[in-house]
This record gives sequence, C-alpha cells and structure tokens, in this order.
Amino acid sequence: MSFIRRILGVDPQTNFEKGKDAFEKNNFKSAYKLFHKSYQQFDTEEMKLLALDNAALSAEKAKMYDNATELYYQQILRVTADGKPNREIFQSIERTLQMIRSSKKPKIAANEVKYLQFLIYLSEKDFNKLTTIYDTNKRSLTDSYGKAIELAWKLIHSSETFLEHEPLPTITIPDEFAKIKKKAEEIMQRCSLCQSELFISDANQIIEKGSEFLLTATLTAHAPVSVNTIFLKTGSQGRLISTTTPELPLNLSTGENYTINFSLIPNLPGKWSIGPLNLSYEIPNEDGDYPSSSNIYTIEAKDAEPALDLRMESETLEEDHEYIVSVIAENIGKISLQDLQIKIELPEGVTIAQGTEEKFISSLAEGETFSFEISFKFDLEKTHFDGRVIRSQCFIGDQHRLAKSSIKLGGK
Repeated sequence: MSFIRRILGVDPQTNFEKGKDAFEKNNFKSAYKLFHKSYQQFDTEEMKLLALDNAALSAEKAKMYDNATELYYQQILRVTADGKPNREIFQSIERTLQMIRSSKKPKIAANEVKYLQFLIYLSEKDFNKLTTIYDTNKRSLTDSYGKAIELAWKLIHSSETFLEHEPLPTITIPDEFAKIKKKAEEIMQRCSLCQSELFISDANQIIEKGSEFLLTATLTAHAPVSVNTIFLKTGSQGRLISTTTPELPLNLSTGENYTINFSLIPNLPGKWSIGPLNLSYEIPNEDGDYPSSSNIYTIEAKDAEPALDLRMESETLEEDHEYIVSVIAENIGKISLQDLQIKIELPEGVTIAQGTEEKFISSLAEGETFSFEISFKFDLEKTHFDGRVIRSQCFIGDQHRLAKSSIKLGGK
C-alpha cells in the first residue's frame, strides 16, 4: 500500500509532517487540510487517531468550528469502536460539545452527543455522572435526543422497568455504540430489581399541621439483593419523627417483601411532597451498588383546628355561701390561639364578690395555660343553698365558641 501511495501521491507520513510544520507556523487551515489527508491515508488505527486529533485541533484553531465538530465526533466513534480508555472518549465528547456551542449552525445536535455520553455513564454504572448530566441539562431536553435522555432517566428510576421489560428509547445512534447501549440496557433493568413504594393506609384521613401521621414503604425484591442504604427525602415542609428502618445491610430473597414505617409531622399547611425513598443495593457476585427510587407521595396538610381545655375548680371560703373558683384555660391544640374571651354565666342567687364576669386573653401559645380566680357568694335572700351551677364559655372573638365548662357549688 505504501509503495502504491508513493507512486500515486504523497505518503501520509509526509503530509503529517507538513501538517506539523504548518501548525507550528500558525497556518492552521493548511495544517487542517494536511492532517485530514494523512488521516484518510494512514493504515494503522493509532496513526489515524493521531492524525484525526491533529486535524480537529487545527480546524478549531482556524475557527472552522463545523469541521472541528465533525472531526471530534469522528474521534468519539473511532475511540469507542477501538475500545480505548473512556477518558479519551469523554475528552472527545467535551471537545465536540464545545465546538457545537461555538458553531453558528451546528450540523450535530448537542443532545445527540449528550445522549451518547449518557449511555456510556449508564453502561459504567456511574450514577453520579448521570445525575449531573440530567440536572445540568433537563431544561434543554426538548429535541428528540433530549426526550430520549429524559425517558431513559425515568426508566432508570422507575420501579416497573424490570417487570415490564422496558428497553431504552428507540432513537438513531451510531453502530459503534450498539454494545454500549446493550450494556446500558442491562444496567437499567438491574436498577429495578428492588422496588419500593410509599403509601398511607388511610388516604382519606385529614392530616393537620403539627399532627403526627404514618407513611409506609414496602420493598419488593425480584432477585436476591442486599440493601445497603435507605433514605427518605422529606423536604422542608415537615420533619421525620421516627422510623422502623432495619439494620443494614438488609438481605432479601427473590419475591420477598419488607415493610418500613415512617412517622412524620407537617410543619406547614399546604401540599407536602414526601420522597422518593432512595435505595442502593448489591447483587450477589457483582461489583458495585445499584440505585432504586420509589414514587413521591403528596399529602395536603391543613391548618390544625383550635382546641382548648376549659375547666373550673372551687374552694370554699366560708362554709355553704362563699367560694373561690379558679377558671383554667389550656391550649391543647397545635396552633396558637388569639383573641379569646371567657364569659361566666351566673344563676339567680349567686353574685360575684371579687373578679369579673368576662376575661380577655390576647394570645395563648400551644401548650400554654392561663388561669384566673373569681369569688362567688350566695345571696341569702334568694337561695336555699341547694346548689347552683356556674357556667363558663370561651369564644374566639365574639362568634366561635371554642370550649365550655361548668361547676356546681353546693349548699345546705
């Protein structure tokens, strides 16, 4: 082949050396042409990749961004097909994306390159990098390749993927990535070997701010797995009080179920999205962990209803006709109470010796108690001391009655 090239044209090594000279003289367009020629002429994969890399760099220096994009993209394919270290693949991917950003009208879509990058990370079980790709680009996943990334992301985190035998999205990819896609699909299926689901047993219960409620998680294994981490995301709307999370690692056999209970309290009224429950687990005879995520459960927390314990306690001052009554108001609810009015109702024959028939409380915090005393006296002219009932009622403002109480004062 070399002999024929010497007869028909310049030897590729000569073009390569000329390209190096042109590059050193900052004549990047000429360097690009010479390196590109040598790339097309070289027989060995090593020299082809070297010439291709130099041609791409020369095109980039010459600001021929469309050409540089195509050449760096070719690098991705050749390195993938050649089985070179992935570090080189990712370097070519980053360069390709940089050239796409620099091109006015790129012929290759950025999301196409990112999808290939996504497949590589998935095939290598690098879930941290997958998360970075998704979180960084989720707002721009609008074209067909972007939607493929989004769907693949959902499948990785879907507990039904294994059961439904879901494949990766059908979309055109280079033949060089066929093996990587197959491996990525296997990894995706393994990410749902342990399913988890969040639910509340009584979905109709009214959940109040500050009131504890129970959320249940069920784990289902579709193969022997060893669960290494369990973490429930709760956000800032409420807090986790307690959990029955088992000691880890948790070994589950095929078809085995495990239940975990979480006790939570809403801090604020409104919608509260709890979850997902994130797991990581190992599969026997395999290296590394696989992640799995549950559904997200949303509750509607309501403002707690006001609740007051109103009671009266009496003490005799003078036998049979004069008493001190303590009126005690305790906020037993989950919210602070404002503008409370306590009104005392007196039967005929009973008068107030000291105190007032009404009491105003501007504020009563959760768990706080307010008390006051009133002296009552039986009117000897109007009663036979057969007992009289004193009633008290507490209102919020003038309208809503919150609590009531009564006490019977005895007599002869």
